[in-house]
Amino acid sequence: MNRINLSDGELAALLAHLKKKYTYDDELGTLRKVTTGRPVGLKWKQDGHYITMGVIISGRYVKQMLHRMIWLYCKGRMPVDQLDHINGNMYDNHIGNLREVSQSENNLNRLYRWKPNTVTGLPGVVFNCGSYVTKIFGRQFRFHDKFVAFYHLTLLGRRFK
Repeated sequence: MNRINLSDGELAALLAHLKKKYTYDDELGTLRKVTTGRPVGLKWKQDGHYITMGVIISGRYVKQMLHRMIWLYCKGRMPVDQLDHINGNMYDNHIGNLREVSQSENNLNRLYRWKPNTVTGLPGVVFNCGSYVTKIFGRQFRFHDKFVAFYHLTLLGRRFK
C-alpha cells in the first residue's frame, strides 16, 4: 500500500476529489469531510497500524494511508519515495511533521526507541550528571536543554555515522 498505481489523469482526479470533498484541519492534522465536518481517521483504534482512507475515483476504489492523502492534498502531488513522521508518532499527520525520505533514511527511525523517557518526557534523551544526553550512532552528545538534545537526535543525528 506504499505506492499508488494511478495514471496522471487518475491522480489529478483524486486530488480534485480530495479538494472537493475534504478540508485539511491543521489543528488535528487530518482531513475533514466538507458535508459533515467529521475528521477522517480519529475514531480508529491506534493499534500500531497506519490510519487508512479509501475513495472511489473513476469507478475504482483507492485505499491509501491517511498521511499520504494529506501530503497529496497539501502539496498537490504524491511523495516520490516514502514519508517520514519526524517526531516518530505515526498518528501525528500534521503536514509539518511529514517529510519525504528514502527507504534508508526512514529505517533510521527504527534505531531509536521512540518511547518517552520517564524523567525528560522525550524519547532518546536522558538526564545524567546535570546535562541531557543523547546517543547518535554510539556517540554520546551532551546538551544543557532537553529540547535541543531531542532536536539534534531527530533532525541532525542522521548525519553522524
